[in-house]
Amino acid sequence: MAKVKVGYQLDFRNPPGSGRSFADLYRDSLAQVELAEALGFDSIWLTEHHFTDDGYLPAMMPAAAAIAARTKRVNIGTFVLLAPFQHPLKLAEDAAVVDVIANGRLRLGIGQGYRQEEFDGFGVSRAQRLGRTLETLEILKLAWTGERFSFSGKYFQFKDVRVLPTPVSRPYPELLWGAGAPKAIRRAAKLGLSFACVGGRREAGIYIEALKNAGRDPSQYSLVNSRVVYIAPSEEEAWRDVGDALMYQAEHYGKWLSAAAGTTDMSKVLIRPDPERLKHTSILGPPDKVRARIAEVLESAPMTELITVTQLPGLDPAKARRSLERFGREVLPAFK
Repeated sequence: MAKVKVGYQLDFRNPPGSGRSFADLYRDSLAQVELAEALGFDSIWLTEHHFTDDGYLPAMMPAAAAIAARTKRVNIGTFVLLAPFQHPLKLAEDAAVVDVIANGRLRLGIGQGYRQEEFDGFGVSRAQRLGRTLETLEILKLAWTGERFSFSGKYFQFKDVRVLPTPVSRPYPELLWGAGAPKAIRRAAKLGLSFACVGGRREAGIYIEALKNAGRDPSQYSLVNSRVVYIAPSEEEAWRDVGDALMYQAEHYGKWLSAAAGTTDMSKVLIRPDPERLKHTSILGPPDKVRARIAEVLESAPMTELITVTQLPGLDPAKARRSLERFGREVLPAFK
């Protein structure tokens, strides 16, 4: 079977009516992080949104610091951090501190954001999202040198500032560009960034082709993709366990993505509440079927790292942990 790095993703979502406190959810989720490292996972990934009814993780750097302090080996990545809502100097400081705590294990996936509610909440024009994100990337690289610098851009101006400590990662933590639209994917290649892939085979192919067209060696970049993975004695039992959570998640993403595209028709967007589609795009069932399905995914969609998503919103953490344990013992070794 193909060899690939394997990660585990958390978003700390706690839907209304779950009967579970955020304190309990965070405790159980961080325990899953420790288990994932013990089982041999390569990385832990966090994902971010704001102003949601389920408390979707809004503060990545504190969560990343907690994970860094609890682990010794796994990389810690953001999939993805929404740059337009960050002050770039504060982000440079926070990320550097996390990287120091982690002794060089931070990886920073950066995205532009798309939900109008988030831009409204932070008082940022959605039309500025690309410009702010590009300036943030420039500022991060300057700040992480540890030297004094000045910057004069359209959105940010700084004079003679210095950020310490510097990251342990040299010259700085790996930067990944999070995108799904072809133009944005090609921008990742142009900028020389690794790719936090929102999509699958088509999107990965666009990125690899763009790297080659830019004269870059694809083997020097990370291509990270994600799939929902849940192990149970049968596919039917797996769906009984996670079907409601998957539909809840897809309903929200479907609304967000269709609104961002200026339509109410969710049939046009990548993630939508379609049970048959969700069963097809997720990897559900007993270990042998999960192994085979992952092998198919790796063959069809080139990637250097597969992020597995098991702790779905509203799913009992005990069930997620049980699936995680079986994956680590009965599936993961086949891809290492």
